[in-house]
Amino acid sequence: MRIFGIFVVMAGSSGCAYSIVKERGNYLEWCRQWMELFELMENEIAFQKSSLPEICARIGSRLSENRKYFLERIGQAFRDGGDTLGNVWRREAKLIFEKEPLSRTVEKEVEELGERLCFEDGGMQRKMLSDMERYLEKHLKERENLNREKNRLTLCAGVMGGLLLTILLM
Repeated sequence: MRIFGIFVVMAGSSGCAYSIVKERGNYLEWCRQWMELFELMENEIAFQKSSLPEICARIGSRLSENRKYFLERIGQAFRDGGDTLGNVWRREAKLIFEKEPLSRTVEKEVEELGERLCFEDGGMQRKMLSDMERYLEKHLKERENLNREKNRLTLCAGVMGGLLLTILLM
């Protein structure tokens, strides 16, 4: 029975550490998805020369999950009329960030991008989207480097915590 208890304690503490590491990986994936969205928008502006709401509606069909709904809702808001792109963008981005939070500085940059995009011509929109991609890429690399060490330490702490609990409970 003791061996089974030791196994359960070790598995539980290691599993807890693994879930923390997995959450950090999710964060990186969410950043990559935003980068993909901005790259698609930039390409659509360059090649289709359509208005931003049309581009949002068209790109939404190529993405998945929250980014897809984000762009589809922006396109729908403009078909229905009413609000400005900046307000719709900010509102929809906040909905995504409730489910998939990023660092506050990244969230702020993404939310403000819609406001800046709606007042510029195609060339400037492409430049802004490109700048945002570079910003996210830099942020992503910093987080990956930081997470590498943190993940090792977290997994080691999970295993060591399990060993300590096992020793204390014996």
